[in-house]
Amino acid sequence: MAIKLIGFFLCIIMIKEISSRSFPSYFKPCKRDDPNINECLMKLMENIRPYISKGIPEMHILPLDPMMIPSVTLNQNSAGSVNFVALFTDLKGYGGKNFQIHKIKASIKNQSLEIDLNLPLFRIESRYEVNGQILVLPIKGNGKFVGNFTNAHAKIKFELKFVEKKNHKNFIEIKKNKISLELGGAKLHFSNLFNGNKELGDQTNRFINENWTDLMQETRPLIEDTVVTIVMGILKPVFETFSMDDLFPV
Repeated sequence: MAIKLIGFFLCIIMIKEISSRSFPSYFKPCKRDDPNINECLMKLMENIRPYISKGIPEMHILPLDPMMIPSVTLNQNSAGSVNFVALFTDLKGYGGKNFQIHKIKASIKNQSLEIDLNLPLFRIESRYEVNGQILVLPIKGNGKFVGNFTNAHAKIKFELKFVEKKNHKNFIEIKKNKISLELGGAKLHFSNLFNGNKELGDQTNRFINENWTDLMQETRPLIEDTVVTIVMGILKPVFETFSMDDLFPV
């Protein structure tokens, strides 16, 4: 009798698990052999856009505003005019919900995914520690960092892998990603530079903002990590929850 009860409860758990993986009504999967699969995926992203900002619990997608990132380290130990080490912690990214997808290119055969997107406006807030030299000025301090960025255009290439997991079903894993990024504009502010020296702090912040295009190459990883985290926040939980057959039915 006990064995039968255990079996009964296991069945209930399995049924509950399966039912919890059903898609919301506005999510329409694209068939893997669809010759217009890229257009289908574009339409799919547009359908879920209104729901992404607050998260989609059925698909384990967390809210995009704010997007949380534990830390990013920038280490520019060059012999040139830029030589600094900066640590950004407790990052919060705002504006991810306003992403615009320009192009999606997916290949089941090549196990690859490319996304071309734009963020019209997004903001990063974090704690920071920095020490070194930027162009002709020394920079040192710790405190709050705020960065406002406009027209961030990113192209992200994902290398995928299909792995057999639960119930002998294939799931999608992201092996690696590569991003290229261009920015339209940036306005940065580091509080409490030089132990709160207002004159030096204001001078350094003004210089950084006047020369932000020259500094873009060095600060690029901070922005790239934020953009990739936004996209991964959508893809990763979906890939972990739903199988290939669920996401791309035959």
